[in-house]
Amino acid sequence: MTSALATVIIVVSLLGGGYSLVWAYIDRPMNRGHLVALGLVEALLLVQAVLGVMKVADDQGPKEPATFLGYLIGILLIPAAGAAWGLVERSRWGPGVAAVAFLSVAAMIVRMNQIWEGTVV
Repeated sequence: MTSALATVIIVVSLLGGGYSLVWAYIDRPMNRGHLVALGLVEALLLVQAVLGVMKVADDQGPKEPATFLGYLIGILLIPAAGAAWGLVERSRWGPGVAAVAFLSVAAMIVRMNQIWEGTVV
């Protein structure tokens, strides 16, 4: 796993999560800014997925790659689901859903890094 890319994904996700929480607090529906941020996170995750699969295929990954690959594939669904659900919910809970998506991505990237390094928590 590329630690620089993982750090960028975590930072962008945390910033998007903070933005979404503020938007939910002021009782505004999701807007284009949320979608752009979720799209950016999705693009970064796609790059991470390609690099991760290439490294696992080249036998540079964790000893047990199945869990890592499961996270790698599953994490790709979160921004898309957050965007779809957030757009349908036109109240303050739309940005709340986006915040959960952003924060879930950040937490899963941290966990994927632990799996990659062989740290058991």
